[in-house]
Amino acid sequence: MTNLGEVKVFGTLEGDDRSLKLDEISILAKPEVIRALGVFLINAAYEMDSSDAEHVHLQDSISNFSYENHVDVIAINQDKVKLHGG
Repeated sequence: MTNLGEVKVFGTLEGDDRSLKLDEISILAKPEVIRALGVFLINAAYEMDSSDAEHVHLQDSISNFSYENHVDVIAINQDKVKLHGG
């Protein structure tokens, strides 16, 4: 990867719905889970391009998703949304 371009990352604390701008993210998971997240992000980008989607949730593409065992990842189309604090 030679040029990433602008990226902003937001998150919430467990049990809180207020969005915080983050400096970095750490993903603690097995390699196969990290690969699955990569596939999700690639598919989300295709969906944004093809259907003009504003955002795509990981929870909508995982059959066994639960907030007890997972964290929702939301890919947001920067061309469609202006986030506060961004």
